[in-house]
Amino acid sequence: MEWLDKIPNGIWNILAGLIGWFSKTIFDAWQKSRRPFKQDKERYEAVINAIDPVYLHYFREAPLNSIESRATDSLHNAFYVLSSIRKRKPKYLHKKLDTLESELFDALADVVYFLSMNLFPHRMRGDIYTMYWDNFDELNRKHREQFQKIKNELMRKIDRLIAAFEAFRDEGNRLFAEKLVKENSDS
Repeated sequence: MEWLDKIPNGIWNILAGLIGWFSKTIFDAWQKSRRPFKQDKERYEAVINAIDPVYLHYFREAPLNSIESRATDSLHNAFYVLSSIRKRKPKYLHKKLDTLESELFDALADVVYFLSMNLFPHRMRGDIYTMYWDNFDELNRKHREQFQKIKNELMRKIDRLIAAFEAFRDEGNRLFAEKLVKENSDS
């Protein structure tokens, strides 16, 4: 302990300054590593551009006896694009955005699979689909109950998809807005 008293105060000040500078450098590097990177923004924008929210809300409003093929094609195309994005683009470094993207992909896959199993081409027009099966009778109570059950399940799946899309979009906007503000304040 006596040898510590022999060290001049100037050395202690320099040592404290070096420890402070080193700590700040490590903290700044850690903060920077938490920000999304350029490839993350490109992937985020590709996912957002793949899904047209108009068609997500279309299924909430459209009568299920006449669904336009553009709406179903839009969801099928979005599923195909999301599949290729997940295989080919760099993975997110931000865990929350990655989790939300997985939820969005699962919800979209669920809706696409459900629609492909429950939609039938309309007899009169090739660009219209229906959820009415061949022997569907609107006067039959059993058929109406079965149709209502299918409709309720579709609405639950559509609501899940809309919520997943909005959560992903909002979290990405928040992350990239924070990064933009931080970059502008640093310069």
